[in-house]
Amino acid sequence: MSFHKAWRILLITAVFGCSWVDAYGWENAWETRLDKDGVLVQSRLTPGVKYQEFRAEVEIDATVAQAIALLKDTSACPHWLFRCKESRVIQEISSMERTFYQVTSLPFPAKSRDSIFHAAITFEGRASVRVTMNSKPDEVPQTKHVRVREAFGTYILEPTGENKLRVTWQQYVDPGGALPAWLVNSMLTDLPFKSLQAFRKLVQQPPYRNARLIYGSDGTPTGIDFTGRQD
Repeated sequence: MSFHKAWRILLITAVFGCSWVDAYGWENAWETRLDKDGVLVQSRLTPGVKYQEFRAEVEIDATVAQAIALLKDTSACPHWLFRCKESRVIQEISSMERTFYQVTSLPFPAKSRDSIFHAAITFEGRASVRVTMNSKPDEVPQTKHVRVREAFGTYILEPTGENKLRVTWQQYVDPGGALPAWLVNSMLTDLPFKSLQAFRKLVQQPPYRNARLIYGSDGTPTGIDFTGRQD
């Protein structure tokens, strides 16, 4: 292939590639909604979906074990997760895997939503942890609430120093019903911002601050030692 022909192919690829990226917003898709009090909140609209997803980040004075302990304590949900009215475990599959039920209130006149999630905690190497959540809408019979049928999220816990932790929370929720997209998208700032503010404070209090990692024979974390309240 000649140099000039190769150059024309490269140029065409670059032009069409840029057009593709611009059309679908896959490049630099995350837009900052709020950067305040140490909490960064961003959102983006993924092609083919109706609602935006958010990504929020905060650094806290805590360990990975403390953060896991609070995330596992479903009874604490109303104390830190914004608009959480109720949360309970449906099935404890293992110490690091479960299915749980959650009820979320929405501004009047919208009805409350309920969700069922399968959650799994994965230790990535010797330090970081990933918590994944995927909706399982048919695990519980229909209630008086509007059932959320499509939702998924991830918490990434990364130590940044001694008793220092970066929490990154990314989530997408289709709330179901007839809520307009603009109303749902407008709530994607307060939810992560107020939740992470409260999480940052609560995780430092007992019983969470007493949580400790459990290590396997190879030195890799396998779980946590946490005797506080858990449902």
